Amino acid sequence: MRLLIVLLFPVQLLFALTLTDNQTRYSHFSLPHLYDKDRQFTIQEIPAQKFQEGANQFTYGYQEGAQWFRLDMNNTSGQEEFILTFSDPLWKSFELYHYDGQTWRSDQAGLFTPLIERGIHNITPAFRLTIPKGESIRVYLRGESSSGQLGKVELFSAEEFYRPTRLHLHDLYLFFMLFLAIVLFFNLYLYWNRPVKLYLFYVLYIGALILWIAVKGGFYLRLDFPGWDEGLHTTGALLVALLTLFSREFLQLQERFIRLYKVFSGFVWVFFGFTVAIALDIPHTPLLFNITSSLFFTLLLFSSIKVWRDGHLEMRYYLIALMVYMPTMGMLTLTYNGFIDNHDITRYAFLFGSFAEVIFFNSLMISHYHIIFKDKIRMQNELLTLKEANESHLEKELKLRVNELEIANKKLTEQTKELEITQKQLEIEATTDALSTLYNRRYVLDVSGRLFDSAKRYNQPLSAVMIDIDDFKRINDTYGHAMGDEVIVHCANILKKITRSSDVLARYGGEEFLILLPNTPNDKVMELSSRINEVISTDRIPYGSQELIQYTVSLGITHLKEIDMSIDQLIQRADKALYRSKAKGKNCIEFL
Repeated sequence: MRLLIVLLFPVQLLFALTLTDNQTRYSHFSLPHLYDKDRQFTIQEIPAQKFQEGANQFTYGYQEGAQWFRLDMNNTSGQEEFILTFSDPLWKSFELYHYDGQTWRSDQAGLFTPLIERGIHNITPAFRLTIPKGESIRVYLRGESSSGQLGKVELFSAEEFYRPTRLHLHDLYLFFMLFLAIVLFFNLYLYWNRPVKLYLFYVLYIGALILWIAVKGGFYLRLDFPGWDEGLHTTGALLVALLTLFSREFLQLQERFIRLYKVFSGFVWVFFGFTVAIALDIPHTPLLFNITSSLFFTLLLFSSIKVWRDGHLEMRYYLIALMVYMPTMGMLTLTYNGFIDNHDITRYAFLFGSFAEVIFFNSLMISHYHIIFKDKIRMQNELLTLKEANESHLEKELKLRVNELEIANKKLTEQTKELEITQKQLEIEATTDALSTLYNRRYVLDVSGRLFDSAKRYNQPLSAVMIDIDDFKRINDTYGHAMGDEVIVHCANILKKITRSSDVLARYGGEEFLILLPNTPNDKVMELSSRINEVISTDRIPYGSQELIQYTVSLGITHLKEIDMSIDQLIQRADKALYRSKAKGKNCIEFL
């Protein structure tokens, strides 16, 4: 997709996106568009073309031509650096053109542009824009896609875009993929213990679902694989083929309805054929696949109802899974084809549908595993009955075994819950200091490297402040170690109140604390340090019934320098500054 930036005349600013200091993210605005069916327009010709009104979240279905967009921006804010993003990583080409008053300059993204060659190394296209204060620009966007022309254009301030705590849609994809990986390994365990085809087909289906999510989210681009514009349809066809295979086995059509079994087997081969045909980029195969899969899902629903009405009550859970999964995937398909508007619900409801489907399917796998286990016990008991001719004894034995199984299941559930709680506690303990509830030294050493790399890469400031409680040994010797711990807790609470959420605050040693301040001007660092010194020097801690304990801290400050090759150099310099502060007389601030 190509983005073109030109200066606007005042009459053209009527519908411009106004950038203010009150907003850091712009998610809803007008985005006029133009469809270039024959890909004939050049950037020089586009400004003279007539655009149709549109929104920044859109879907125009499957189209072979190029789609152009236009975005006008009027900067009334105090910021000049912005990031323009696009939500969908599956567009083949995605380019940005900027008119600098003399010539057009371009920046490229999209599937066919490796991450290393993009201006911003993001899976989804993102472009850096500089908009001078009080000035206006026009942005043109151009792109081509084989998987449906839809997506969402958003504008962020540079600070908001690089905020470490900003939630990305890809975080949800990663969580879902992790959940699917757990389900996959669990069913591999079931297959290992009961090697039946049902578990194998389900494992293959879950594996294909993970692959499809990875392609849809563009995660494979991180591994330096080349862009694959037909990847979504190819993996989608493979996914449906394996779902057909699994459903045929789960519904036991070969034993119950032989004709349906043959029809399902035919669909399996058809969908595998679509997988190969789409991968080879044979024209019109994605459309034929969509039509065929719609017919199959109708047949699947009919077959499930037929099996359920035939007296197999476990099918009700399979039907519930389909009734949740099919509408959400249907909305996604209709959105890609441009039949319904592209909203967050219509676009991403498939995540909920797929999650619910996997939950229900996995419950059925566990239930099926339990049934197999019970059938095995039943067959053993029947053999014992025939052999010993003692039915009453066998019934009692069966009840006893079932009760033992239920008790074992309860114990397993309790142990699983205890394990989850223990794991969460270990994660917290691994990164948190128990006394001060601040991050510990291990965590800050892990995260500091990332802050250092980011500051170096984007030429942003990074400061370190080392803090030490003065005469802490005297406090311990005079008032006891319990009061020494109380002083550390008081000091930590004050630091938490004064520092920002973007700062990294940690207990670095016994009575030492470390603050890393990313993207913070040097004068603000000095103000923060002075504030810390001032507030702590006035802090009083009750001791006994009348006495109040006063304590002070010394601070060492340093900023990132061009010659710094690692975060260790920055922290060591802050530590030297602290040493100077101590030597200077304590209760003071020293900059190095």
